[in-house]
Amino acid sequence: MQVNFYKKPQTKASNTLSKIEHSVLFLDYLEHFISNSATKRVQGYGTVGLAHNTVRTYKSLLRIVKIYEFEKSERLYLNSIDKYVAESFTRFLKIEKQYSDNYCGQLLKLLKIILRDAEKSGLEVHPYSNYIESFKQKSSDRILHVLNPVEIKTLKELQYIPEAYQDSYKWLLIGLCIGQRVSDLLKLTLNDLRKAPTGLYIDIVQQKTKKAVTVGVADPLVIQLLENKFPKRVSQVVFNKQIKSLCKMAGIDGLVSGFKNNPKTRRKEVVSAPKYEFITSHIMRRSFASNYYGKIETPLLMNITGHSKESTFLTYIGTHQNKDALADLFMQQAGVIW
Repeated sequence: MQVNFYKKPQTKASNTLSKIEHSVLFLDYLEHFISNSATKRVQGYGTVGLAHNTVRTYKSLLRIVKIYEFEKSERLYLNSIDKYVAESFTRFLKIEKQYSDNYCGQLLKLLKIILRDAEKSGLEVHPYSNYIESFKQKSSDRILHVLNPVEIKTLKELQYIPEAYQDSYKWLLIGLCIGQRVSDLLKLTLNDLRKAPTGLYIDIVQQKTKKAVTVGVADPLVIQLLENKFPKRVSQVVFNKQIKSLCKMAGIDGLVSGFKNNPKTRRKEVVSAPKYEFITSHIMRRSFASNYYGKIETPLLMNITGHSKESTFLTYIGTHQNKDALADLFMQQAGVIW
């Protein structure tokens, strides 16, 4: 039987029924939310339809709440998620399951979103739902990896690339040059290219933000790849696997610390390993932003990478605002005034 989650407009004849049935199961409403994800409005972007990866995170919440209910032998109702339940769920995520702080925080954030959405639908939720707080990993605990200009030069100078790796190699060099998410990079076609006075333009509608950006390409090698040796499409799984091997071929193998999944505990742990083992597709966008930061105006970089806030951008590359540069700029402009 399908549950009707929406409150009908009240009339004088139905005033006695003004209170919504309060025994709606959280999982029932979450499943309803997921099934209607295609028509959900995306906050902050003015668009409709949740992205595939966003829907996947809600499905993760669904799976984990099912496990929580099974292990605690209880059912969660929309109006029963109070301070005690929220704290119990947080302990379950962080202590019992030992999920990372970022993952715990993400699940709590989604939990609150679902409860707020249910409340907007006219359903009764516990007042504490407004006070559920997420959290994330401390900045001091983050370990970020980038490919620096020397390492990128080494990759460009690789002499022998196995045939099976050719397309991933080309996508890697292109990705390091244009600073886009891998989901946008691997969907590029020749139709997205335009001639520019001193290079090429690439027109991209970013999948996550639905933002249209134009990226200029000035690197001669990347221009040659795009114009004459445009790569074939590869899957993200294959790409992530092959770029590790490519970086190994390039000798990017110095020992560094990073997070790796422990197959026994199925949790991430800090280990020391050759740098190429920590290479993933995300390193392209972060390397682009890090290598150009301080050399290109930050708003211009943010426009290309798709960051809307400078604070988010700086956290992304693991740095802080260059206050000396701002002070220098002030003195330079103040000197003109005086």
